[in-house]
Amino acid sequence: MLEEVERLTRLVDNLLTLARGDSGKAQIVPRSMNMSSLVGTVIDDLRILAEEKGQELTLKRPPVLNVMADEDTIRLAVSNVLHNSITYAQEGGHIEVRLETIDDGSAVIDIIDDGPGIAPDQREKVFERFYRIDKARSREAGGAGLGLAIARWAVEANNGRIEFIDMEGSGSRCRITLGRGS
Repeated sequence: MLEEVERLTRLVDNLLTLARGDSGKAQIVPRSMNMSSLVGTVIDDLRILAEEKGQELTLKRPPVLNVMADEDTIRLAVSNVLHNSITYAQEGGHIEVRLETIDDGSAVIDIIDDGPGIAPDQREKVFERFYRIDKARSREAGGAGLGLAIARWAVEANNGRIEFIDMEGSGSRCRITLGRGS
């Protein structure tokens, strides 16, 4: 019963987050922040989940990569995408998080896993609320299908972009792109 209560509490919290975003009542306060530090903290918070599945979790980042964003919402986005990778990557697999700057000065966060991957025709749909690629993926394997919808809202609320991009072979690569901070 405790597990079911925790699951329902997470579901309600996720629905409230999306409802606040839809209504415009979410407090988004962009500030210059160090994305390298934030991503390192998220990885530290989720590392135990990866270790439980025997997964190797690595981070490649510059010491400082400033972005202009609301820290809480971006933390939520990165956490949801990384949690998704841990959930669907194979036992004993590898997940890599890379931070870098691209030519236009934007900051890019790539979360790359060796899981089953996402077919090209599914890459937009996975960001829809309650959508699941495989209907057989029950709540034991994952949540209610809200994590990536929340991640998209959080990134877009910060004038960013989130997408799954092509990978050679299997696995998935989720890219979050944000404007640079000062």
